[in-house]
Amino acid sequence: MIKVITSKDNQRIKFAASLKENKYRKIHKMYLAETKKSLEMAISAQVVKEVFTLEYLDIPEDIPQYLVSEEVIKKLSSNVNPEGVVFIAEMKEIEVNNPNKILYLEEITDPGNMGTIIRTALAFSYDLVLLSDNCVSIYNEKVINSSKGAIFMMPIKKGKIQDYQKDHKVIVSTLAKDSISLEEVKAPEKFILVLGNESRGVSSEISKLADIKVKILINNIDSLNVSVAGGILMNKIH
Repeated sequence: MIKVITSKDNQRIKFAASLKENKYRKIHKMYLAETKKSLEMAISAQVVKEVFTLEYLDIPEDIPQYLVSEEVIKKLSSNVNPEGVVFIAEMKEIEVNNPNKILYLEEITDPGNMGTIIRTALAFSYDLVLLSDNCVSIYNEKVINSSKGAIFMMPIKKGKIQDYQKDHKVIVSTLAKDSISLEEVKAPEKFILVLGNESRGVSSEISKLADIKVKILINNIDSLNVSVAGGILMNKIH
């Protein structure tokens, strides 16, 4: 179904724009995303509700498609230079049974870091991203943009390490004195890799659960950005 909307004051556009706010995302269980590549991945995940675009797109006919003006796209987009495709996606948790490789994120608060970590977890075939209660919302527009569509394909949910600890070894990234070099780590068949908060690292509570404490050997600086560290760790431990 294709319709034309030119006014940014159209009720359909006002509703879509409201999804920029977290309270409305929670109410409607929907959120905004953008770019053609992300749309392609979201269609594969069957979460697309409506599409707003500057030009006709070859997408399934059962997805409502609105041809809109640049003014409308600018109202809906969170990017300074929008590509010209914005869509509404429904919140849909991807189910995963008996995951082997789990990434646990403790209080990751920066949206760019969150999105990049999710993207990297998908790239290295992790089965599940598990979030602590105080992580930034995965439906934040900056998380969605930096995930480059990975959010539609990666199983993600809130949960506790203890729920999986019986069958999984816990690997904690830390600079603690009793940690071993990343080069010494051999990934168990079932494991939970833990990344901590950007400024505080992994909490003492979670560190106590560790079966293996691992550190990345670096020079000239005392720490790495958590998404960079996560990429290095996931490249080795997967």
